[in-house]
Formats: sequence, C-alpha cells, structure tokens
Amino acid sequence: MRYRAGLEGEATLRVGVEFTDAARRSLGITWSAANASAARKKFEYARIFLVVLGGDPQRIYLDLVDRRPSASVRLPADLADGEYAIEVDAYGSASWGDGRLDARGRSVSFTIGPGESG
Repeated sequence: MRYRAGLEGEATLRVGVEFTDAARRSLGITWSAANASAARKKFEYARIFLVVLGGDPQRIYLDLVDRRPSASVRLPADLADGEYAIEVDAYGSASWGDGRLDARGRSVSFTIGPGESG
C-alpha cells in the first residue's frame, strides 16, 4: 500500500502481522523497506497503530519501538469485532523534535471476532 500524506519522499514499508496466542489478542509485527527510498534510510524509531477499517478509518496507538524492525503487542481487551490492519510510522531521527515521518506501511487486513481469518 502506498502513502503520500505527510511524506516528502515516497518511502514505503512492508508490514507483516502474525497472531501469537490462542486468544488472538497478541500480535507479532515486523516491517522492512518496500522500495528503494525506504531501503536507503536507517530508522531509529517506529510507532505502531491499529487501524479500524470500514467507514471512517481510525488509528489507535499501540506502541513505540526503539531501533528494531519488529514488535510484540497486545490488542486492547475491549476491541470490537471487525476488520483491522496495522500501520507502522518510521522515523530516521532519534529526535522527536523534528517530527518528520520518513516511512509508513500498512499490513493486510485481518478479522477480530466471529469468522476470524488472522
């Protein structure tokens, strides 16, 4: 998936999601460069979001990751059944002061609740 909003250089991440427990509430998330622009960058931090799909998409902050391309997160216990995706925003600067988003990526969608397809 490609993103332009908030990005000067087109930098895209490939995001993978794997459920890691029987209750389907813990996820293993990985990300890597999906294009040449992202491959040239070193990412210091990444923010992980859960995206509610359908209607007006909503992002729910899950975690901040320091200097690694993976994370394990637990989904909110009160999460409603539905379609979701994970988004990763990556930053090349160790300083949050510059606020520059360097790359973004979104996982494929997955279902929580009846008919889970994880």
